[in-house]
Amino acid sequence: MNKTEPSYKDLEVVKNDYDDRDYEITISIPEFNAVCPRTGLPDFATIKIIYVPGKKIVELKSLKLYVTKYRTIGIFHEH
Repeated sequence: MNKTEPSYKDLEVVKNDYDDRDYEITISIPEFNAVCPRTGLPDFATIKIIYVPGKKIVELKSLKLYVTKYRTIGIFHEH
């Protein structure tokens, strides 16, 4: 398991080939999990992201790798 703290710098962006259009990107990540800081038990959630891209878009694999870094982090979902 990766013990590195998550950082926005882990996210990669790529050129949006359709930046002349307005459209939504919808991403669902059903495998989000973290550790409950009170009980130490795993918490599970689905993250849903909807955004209108500009000149760049978030590369999906880097987003999923970023999210998996939370598996060993004691954090409330509300944070």
